[in-house]
Amino acid sequence: MTNELLKNLIAGFQKGDWEVFPVIYDEFKKLITLYSYRINDEDANAELMLFFIELLYSIDMDRFNYIDSNSLSKYIAVCIRNKYIELSKKFGQYRSNLLHLCENCVCADTLNCYIRLETVELLKELSLRQRAVIVYKYIYKYTDTEISEMLGVSRQAINRLKNRALKQLRKLY
Repeated sequence: MTNELLKNLIAGFQKGDWEVFPVIYDEFKKLITLYSYRINDEDANAELMLFFIELLYSIDMDRFNYIDSNSLSKYIAVCIRNKYIELSKKFGQYRSNLLHLCENCVCADTLNCYIRLETVELLKELSLRQRAVIVYKYIYKYTDTEISEMLGVSRQAINRLKNRALKQLRKLY
């Protein structure tokens, strides 16, 4: 959705036109649903929805002047992701998600069960942070920057962790 269309919809919403909300929400529904599912708490969806509505009311529309850009959409997506990280920590799932990351990961469908089990066993040999980086990077397809935000370290630290983990996995395999 372009900035111009999204700006018009949000401006209408800020003036009290709730009929445009479903259109705006459809743009970000998958993201909100994904993050609330990852938090795995019954209040997570409500918290994210409330945050989303508050965000729509608080956006300064003058900051997004480019008509053909999608910078407003990206801004909202980043705000939702940051709220997800905050809520993950709040609901106490952040640490347990890192601890159980490998137990719940699903490898590509073409791999047989033996290779999946072997992969999980190899990943258990890594440190908690190394395991998290490898799983987020290669299974969930996050970028180094996104992983650094989730784990609260620099992008360079993520790159070093990833390289050390890959080196260790090569030795183990």
